[in-house]
Amino acid sequence: MSCYGLLGEFPDPETLTSAARRMRESGYRRMDAFSPFPIDGLAAALGMRKTRLPWVVLAGGVIGAAATYGLVWYSLAIDYPINVGGRPLHAWTPFVVLAFEGGILGAGLSAFFGMLAANGQPEYYHPVFNAKKFSYARGGGFFLLVEAADPRFDRAEVARNLAAVEAISIEEIAR
Repeated sequence: MSCYGLLGEFPDPETLTSAARRMRESGYRRMDAFSPFPIDGLAAALGMRKTRLPWVVLAGGVIGAAATYGLVWYSLAIDYPINVGGRPLHAWTPFVVLAFEGGILGAGLSAFFGMLAANGQPEYYHPVFNAKKFSYARGGGFFLLVEAADPRFDRAEVARNLAAVEAISIEEIAR
């Protein structure tokens, strides 16, 4: 049985945040935390970087707007030109509304698929689901996972450090 990591349980969100901060100060980098609700400051304590998702959404919106504008322009000015009342074939003002709608669609789709890619989804199985108490993370439990992939990971030392940061229980997670 190979070890995926050690999971420590904590009594409340403040203790979990403090434990994550202290473990990071001890040099651990491959950690994750689980709680039934978002905890302010926990991402910073874990050392999570800012996401690039806003740039992906912006790019998706711009590409969607440009593609829609180009499609409308090609359709009305090149592929099927109809002169209505002497108006120019490339009248940009009505194209802008459609380009805006295309931009919204592109931004929404890029946000959805970018979020899935950033979170590594769809992931049908995660070793942390093997933990006996992990189902409590949905109903009031607070957990900190130190992965075995961490360069500083030593099973006994991590267990000692988790106990030192006030973990209620410590469980080894099988892969």
